[in-house]
Amino acid sequence: MSAWTELVDAALVGTGRAALPPTGDGLAGLKELTEQHGDQADEQVRLLDLAAAASRARRAGYRPARAPDAAAPEPAPEDPRPAVSRAARLRLRELIAEGRTDLVVEWLRLLAAAGRRPPDVLQPVLLAMATDSQRVREVLTPVLGPLARWLAAANPAWSWAATPDHAAGDIDDWSTAGHGQRLELLDRMRRSNPAAARELVLSTWPADSYQDRAAFVAALATGLSLADESLLEEALADSRGEVRRAAAGLLARLPGSAFAARAKERAAASVRLVSRRLEVAPPAQASAEMIADGIDSSPPRATGRHAWLLRQVVAAAPAAWWAGHTGLLPPDLLALSRRSEWSGTLEAGWTDAAARDGDAAWIEALLDRPLSAASITVFQALSAADRDRWLASHPGSPLFGALELVAGPWSAALSAAARTHIAEVARADPGRSPESRKLLRLAGLRLEPPQPPALDPAEVHPALVRSWIGMLEILSVRAAMRRELAEEPTP
Repeated sequence: MSAWTELVDAALVGTGRAALPPTGDGLAGLKELTEQHGDQADEQVRLLDLAAAASRARRAGYRPARAPDAAAPEPAPEDPRPAVSRAARLRLRELIAEGRTDLVVEWLRLLAAAGRRPPDVLQPVLLAMATDSQRVREVLTPVLGPLARWLAAANPAWSWAATPDHAAGDIDDWSTAGHGQRLELLDRMRRSNPAAARELVLSTWPADSYQDRAAFVAALATGLSLADESLLEEALADSRGEVRRAAAGLLARLPGSAFAARAKERAAASVRLVSRRLEVAPPAQASAEMIADGIDSSPPRATGRHAWLLRQVVAAAPAAWWAGHTGLLPPDLLALSRRSEWSGTLEAGWTDAAARDGDAAWIEALLDRPLSAASITVFQALSAADRDRWLASHPGSPLFGALELVAGPWSAALSAAARTHIAEVARADPGRSPESRKLLRLAGLRLEPPQPPALDPAEVHPALVRSWIGMLEILSVRAAMRRELAEEPTP
């Protein structure tokens, strides 16, 4: 980090939080100019003196010490992994130059699978890309080697690559970093050390804004366990509704928590199975305990109070608990609920619980019902693998319109079903050209293996010919990437 950068940082966050650079570090010759106030000068005055002197030096063409006078760094350690072929290296260079980030991300994923190292000459530009793009960083980090860490040590902007184990230096910045940086750090720590991440949140909890508290609580979903219950109960008593709702959602996902026990008790009192019939008794009003547990006592417009409270009570109980409570699996319970006057309310509550918990049994039972506004919500709650599997086994579902919610590369089964669907759309284009063009681009990026649908190009609807050609080009590039990365390195 340059002395000027350190001065700017100190001015932004305050001298109490950031140390001033030594006068000999890039500010040689300025020491006497900054000591005019004597020993009584405080850090703020010294900051202004240094900034004034450094600014004048920069404008006057100040040059740092000559390179021959500085010690050269030690060379980067050798990377034992094999290099990629010349064709693969040129392919990556071309993709970067054309700004095709989607394909760069896939190239890096394929590189990791091949066990090879990134091309040495392209590592600086890859580090720069990953600094600006979280998607690129996620796939680049696993393939970084000693050269990347050597480069990162010389560039503060790449410090994330110099410390792949996320050392304590990041933790030291917790209280002064921006909101996004804190969330990123918290997410990383929850994946590797949930307990330490929880203590980090607690360390600044009283001083954090309600937006920070709500976001930090939501981040605890990663690595969630009963060890988080105490913090979540504290958040449940927060003065802000956003924080309370975030805490209630996570506590409901902990079946062994006191919150879940209270939620199950209320749900059991409201819905019972009696002689193969659902007996429903909605709460008459929200008790103080219910409100403290995040139940909203004020229904939306055009919604009755009893229905509103019943939906929330049903939703608060863990989705998986209902099978044990009633002895019925989700499809049977949904079928039985149709006989009740509260059918719509019960289904809405179960939908909320299923989406929150990501309960595959409930979600698949709900998706087997006629498509509704809530279908996309519960479909998104499935894991990526379950979304892929469900669509592959329901090739005629209207949810094929939500293929973008399934990350690529798609499984072979889903790709086969998608090719059939895409061929039908490309042939007919039933008045939905923008959606159809989007689907063709998506197919180019996610079909696996990267093979096109079996359709004669002459049958493609005229409105989609250009998009069809674009899809074929992307599939061709993806197929070539696989061949090139499988080739042996060449001089």
